Amino acid sequence: MKKRLVATLQKKEIAMKMHLEEREASLLFKVVKSRLEELRQEVRHDKNSESRAYLKHKGNILNSILAKFPEHDGKAHMRGYIIPDK
Repeated sequence: MKKRLVATLQKKEIAMKMHLEEREASLLFKVVKSRLEELRQEVRHDKNSESRAYLKHKGNILNSILAKFPEHDGKAHMRGYIIPDK
């Protein structure tokens, strides 16, 4: 009979404060949200139940990060960018 080793980690609270300009917050939000969407795709295509569970766990963490963002202009990160002429 195989024995599974299960690691239990003590939950640590690490306080982190970041002071971001609206355009920085907008881009960071977009990047985290994009990764969350990629994870959802990975979960759908993964056949390994343990791997799927881990991907879902990471998705839950990303959701909790997104929930901490205040309302912001979702396109603020684009302000100041000039599309070059071709």
